[in-house]
Amino acid sequence: MDHHSRFYRRFLNSKFTVGCLNALLVLLALWIFTQIAWIFKPVGSFVGIVAPPLILAGVLFYLLNPLVNFLQRHGFKRLLAIALVFVVVLGLLVLAIVKLVPPIEQQFNNIVKFYPQYWQSFTDWLTHLNENQSFISQHDLDQFGKELMTSLSSKKGSLLSGTVTGIQNFFGIVGNVVITVATAPIILFFLLKDGDHFAPLVVNLFPTRMRHSLSDTLHEMNEKVGSYVQGQLTVAMAVAIIFMVGFSVIGLKFALVLGLIAGPLNLIPYFGSALAMIPALIVGATTSPQMLIAVIVTFFVEWVIETQLISPFVMGSKLAMHPLTIVLVLLTAGNLFGLIGVILGIPGFAVIKIIVTRLFHWYQQASGLYPSASDGKD
Repeated sequence: MDHHSRFYRRFLNSKFTVGCLNALLVLLALWIFTQIAWIFKPVGSFVGIVAPPLILAGVLFYLLNPLVNFLQRHGFKRLLAIALVFVVVLGLLVLAIVKLVPPIEQQFNNIVKFYPQYWQSFTDWLTHLNENQSFISQHDLDQFGKELMTSLSSKKGSLLSGTVTGIQNFFGIVGNVVITVATAPIILFFLLKDGDHFAPLVVNLFPTRMRHSLSDTLHEMNEKVGSYVQGQLTVAMAVAIIFMVGFSVIGLKFALVLGLIAGPLNLIPYFGSALAMIPALIVGATTSPQMLIAVIVTFFVEWVIETQLISPFVMGSKLAMHPLTIVLVLLTAGNLFGLIGVILGIPGFAVIKIIVTRLFHWYQQASGLYPSASDGKD
C-alpha cells in the first residue's frame, strides 16, 4: 500500500508528469488532425471566402462601436446613432478621396517614373563601394551574370503559363477585394445593431453551469481585443499623419506616399517602424546628405511623440505581453499566415492565452492534483 502511495505521489500526482501527458495528448490530437485534414478542405474554402469581410467588419466594429455607444448615451436611438456614424465616415472617405487621392496618385506615378534613376543611383553606389572595398571580385560578378542568364533562359518555356496564372490570380484577388468591400459594411451594420446580443446567444447554447464562466471569458476577450484594435488603429492613423506632415515640412519627395506607407506598417509591433524607415531613408540618401539627416530627425521626433504622448494615452489598456513573446508570435504567425498573421497574430494570441488560462484554472479545480490552487480559489 505504501509502495502504491509513493508511486502516486512521485508520478501520478506530479505536475511535471501531468504536463507531459497533456503535451503528448495535444501532439497526438494534432497528428490525427493532419491525417484527416482533407475532410476540412471545404470548411477551409468557406472560411477563406467569409473570413476577410468578417475580419474587416470586426475591426471597424471595434473602431466605431465606442462612437455609437457615446451617441446612444447622449439621447440618440441606436439606429439613428449608427446611421449618423455611417454618414460621417462616408463623408470623411469622400473628403479624403477628393483631397488626398490626386496628390498621392501623382506622387505614386512619379515614383514609377523615376524608379530607374533611383535604381541606377543605388547600383552606382554599390559599384563604387565594391571598387573601393573589393567585397566582390569582377570574376564573381561575371559568373553571377552568366548564371542569371542561364536561369532566365531555362524558364522561357514556362513564362507564358506563369503569366496566365498571374493574370488569373490578379482577377481572383480583385474579386475578393470587391466582395469584401461590398459585404463588410452590411456585416458591420448588424454588428453595431445587434452586437450586444451575440454573446448571450452563444452562452445560452452551453449548459447552465458553464454559462457564468463562459460569459466572463467572452467579456475578457472582447475587452482585450477591442482595446488593442482601437489603440493600434488610432496610433497608426496618428503616425501616418505625423509622417505626412513631417516629410512635407522637410521637403522630402513622395512625402504623402511614404507617410501613408508608414501608418499601416506601424500595425506590426517593433518591426513596422524599422520597415517604414527603409524607403524614406533611401529617398533621403539619394537626394542629399542634408535630406538624409532631416529624415532621421523626423523619425526621431515622431518616435518621441508616439512613445511619450500618443501610445501612453491611447494604449493605456493594451495587451500586457513580454517583448520576446511578441517577437515569437510575430515570427510564427507571419510564417504560417503571411502579412495577415503578422497583423492579427498578437490579438489572436491574446484570445488563445485567455482560453488556455481559463481551461487550466478549471483543470486545477477539477483534477484534484493541485490542492493548494483549489484551496486558494475557495
